[in-house]
Amino acid sequence: MTPNRDFYTGLIATALFALVLFVLIPIYVKVPSFIPGFAPPPNMWPRVVTCVGLVMGILAIIFAIPKMREARGEPVTTFGQTLYRNRKLIVRFGAVLIGFAVFTYAIPAIGFVAATILLLAYLFLMSGDYSRKTWMIGLTIVFPILLYLLFTNITHTPFPEGHLFSALSADFMTLI
Repeated sequence: MTPNRDFYTGLIATALFALVLFVLIPIYVKVPSFIPGFAPPPNMWPRVVTCVGLVMGILAIIFAIPKMREARGEPVTTFGQTLYRNRKLIVRFGAVLIGFAVFTYAIPAIGFVAATILLLAYLFLMSGDYSRKTWMIGLTIVFPILLYLLFTNITHTPFPEGHLFSALSADFMTLI
């Protein structure tokens, strides 16, 4: 059995989500000892998202195994040939990682909603498929705003405003 791209993708996704779930969330998401009422703990949604990602990575590995068994007759390629053949995808993957790093550092500065809008726009640009521009633009703007409204109005979970917009809103409130 020779591993294929789907197997490696599932393996990387599984490893990444396992790292986030078992290492990063317990270290960086502080859970208070008492949570009043029906409020979910701060680590609930990160755990839900990473569990879904972990399951998707495991499913990708499972679904890649039959493809690997069928591909036994394919010629063997070296690691260098595989890297050269997939160089555009590797560069795009690196650019997406840089985009997520910028997103992480942009949240404290410009806030969650603005950073998410910029991240979604960047990810849609990195996808390379521009056939549905209207949907891409609509989802880029509407989805983060709906998420913000859902969490702030229904679950009363505050999102990071960011230094820039909190300063602007404070100046705006003094004018009123």
